[in-house]
Amino acid sequence: MVLIKLKEEFGVDLGSRSYAVKLFENLKNSSSKTTIDFEGIEFVSRSFSQEYLNSRLMADFEMEEINVPDAVRKMFNVVLKNNDIDMRY
Repeated sequence: MVLIKLKEEFGVDLGSRSYAVKLFENLKNSSSKTTIDFEGIEFVSRSFSQEYLNSRLMADFEMEEINVPDAVRKMFNVVLKNNDIDMRY
């Protein structure tokens, strides 16, 4: 299992699409289950959320999220709803 703590990798403010791009570039050759830990994340932008969710849907490896703050869940759900993706956080 691979555990990635976003706060340690990028800080508490995920305000850029480039953070999600970098995250999934580093994971593209992953063959084991990946856990993304959102503990301590205070903000995610709409652009980060769009890139993260699109990349997650296209990922060819198993992954899960843990410790997702309510504000992050709400932003993810807004992006999913606006893109007519039948998935909820």
